[in-house]
Amino acid sequence: MVEFSPNDAPQASGAPGQTGQTGQAGHDKEAAESYLNSSLAFLTFSYRENLYSQLDKLVETGKSLDGLIIDLMQTGFSLPLDALVKFAMYAKKLLNPQGVLLFVKGDGAITLTKDDPAGGLTFNIYDSPFGIFTRYPLLADYACATVSGIDRRRLKGGGSTLANHILSTSIPVLTSDGKQVKGDFTLPAPQNWVMQMVEDYASVESIVRNVESHHQLPSDEALRILQELEAARLIFPVFSRIQFLSNCYHNRKPFRLGRYMVACGILNETQLRELLERQQEEGWGKQQRTFLGLLAVRAGYLNTRELEVLLDDQYLYGGYHRRTEDELPGVSRTVNIETMRDSMIGSLGAIDTAGLLQSLGTAKKTGLLTVEDREKILIVAFVDGKPTNAKMNKLLGYHAMVEFITIWSEGIFVFRDKGLSQEFDENCKITQTLERLLLDSALCQDQVNQIFASLPQGRDSILERVWNFEMVWQQFAGAPLRLMDETTLSREDRPMIAELAALIDGLSTIDEVIKAFHHWPTHKIVKSLFMLTELKLANIQQASLFRPLIVLQKIGAEMQELVGREDNKALLQASLHYVHGDSPAKSRFHVDHEGRISVNLAQMKRAGVPVSAVLLELRRWMEAYLAYCRRQVDSKIVDEIVARVINSST
Repeated sequence: MVEFSPNDAPQASGAPGQTGQTGQAGHDKEAAESYLNSSLAFLTFSYRENLYSQLDKLVETGKSLDGLIIDLMQTGFSLPLDALVKFAMYAKKLLNPQGVLLFVKGDGAITLTKDDPAGGLTFNIYDSPFGIFTRYPLLADYACATVSGIDRRRLKGGGSTLANHILSTSIPVLTSDGKQVKGDFTLPAPQNWVMQMVEDYASVESIVRNVESHHQLPSDEALRILQELEAARLIFPVFSRIQFLSNCYHNRKPFRLGRYMVACGILNETQLRELLERQQEEGWGKQQRTFLGLLAVRAGYLNTRELEVLLDDQYLYGGYHRRTEDELPGVSRTVNIETMRDSMIGSLGAIDTAGLLQSLGTAKKTGLLTVEDREKILIVAFVDGKPTNAKMNKLLGYHAMVEFITIWSEGIFVFRDKGLSQEFDENCKITQTLERLLLDSALCQDQVNQIFASLPQGRDSILERVWNFEMVWQQFAGAPLRLMDETTLSREDRPMIAELAALIDGLSTIDEVIKAFHHWPTHKIVKSLFMLTELKLANIQQASLFRPLIVLQKIGAEMQELVGREDNKALLQASLHYVHGDSPAKSRFHVDHEGRISVNLAQMKRAGVPVSAVLLELRRWMEAYLAYCRRQVDSKIVDEIVARVINSST
């Protein structure tokens, strides 16, 4: 990979260079150029040996960036912790307010954003590199131009559910400079088309849709132009508010108007302190919170229409979970749903999954429901209250709906009236009625609960496949196999069972296995695991590897006090070699330079070795180590150490 800078990188359509002169060629009007010649500065670097020295040079020269892209297409996210700490330091030194440090690879992205009003960095993870498009259209376009393997045509589908909702329903408001430029018609044609649609009451979604229908300007191009207008301060901040509002809503975190204005870049910390001091001087108390906004209007930081928009945001995203003034004291809100224009937004918890689906069915809604919870995103299309298509990561159609109804208890949902999605294919179709989906889901939930109740530690139980699983599984190749609900395993399911069994390693809980296996819904995974235990192909883990490991570690530590670090390290290594020689078993154990003992769990999982086998290997090593110790130290002392450690660990 080569390093690009904004001046030498290939420019995709609408992608800003270091001077942000998108669309300026062929236009000689100085007024327009002065506005659109924004100082957005982006740089892209590959992750390689000399990266830190290159970043040090930027710091020395006082470089200030709006976007710093680290290309991890070759290395992935396997960065050591100290590397992430270094990058966080560089981000604080190099980024402008609202700037972003972006780690990007083929199937994901990580951002460190300088938008925390307290001065820290905000950390966000995207399950697709195209998720950055919602928050950073200009940076996303620049990433496509400078990072090979990122396809600009796929940008539209990225972003979180809530972030997309916040962006589409946001209302751009013109600044005083923006009103002048809009009236002068001095901008180039595409920028002018977008500018004429901004009238302080139209949402981003309606602006993009109108520009696309009237001028055939692609929606992603319109969004990039809107961010250019924001960077040139022709409109008040829109994109810089998305992550702040999204985080506050996800975390149920209320926020004050002053903090919100700082987070989106309308005020800085100094200006906020001055306004708060002025508020106190004029005798306004905490109950008159909106007066801070009026003071900001009086000082010229924003206008009254922008203040109205900010207060709407504060109510919708930062106050939805608190009591409103018209509620009775001691009575909490019973419904956690807010409606804005043609959209509905809310949180699972106050309303459950079945209730949410039934409410849409009863209202005969037509549109798109999206629900987001950490790394999971569900998309469901409704026509006249009937679900017609569904997708949840790799789960499609019926399985996606059953998983949602039976498993989800938290998440942010958004319903967009008349909304559409391009992500559905034939496999996403739902042929069952909503009533049938709810009944099937209730039955699946009962069966899963029954299985968990039969296990000693429920979903935290640990299973271990038998040592000769592959051979025994082949013996069932011609036999009809049924799950708990009497459904027969299909031919396609059988290789998937073998893949699922590979995760039953004697170390992972059932809950961890479920999260690691993305091909099936939870109820089918649990039923399959139960079937394997019934067929004696998997056993419930009774013995723990970690207790004997801790015992050996403690004995080694006490012996080190008697014989010294080097001699004890020699005893450990000699006994390990005596028992296991140069076999794979030896590579599963490690003695570091300090004489500390550990087990290579990653190697165990790769090799597929049962924990019971490793447990036997560990005990044989411990016996040999104690025999070596008795040659070096009085055997009575060794026996006393062993007895004391075992008694203290029981």
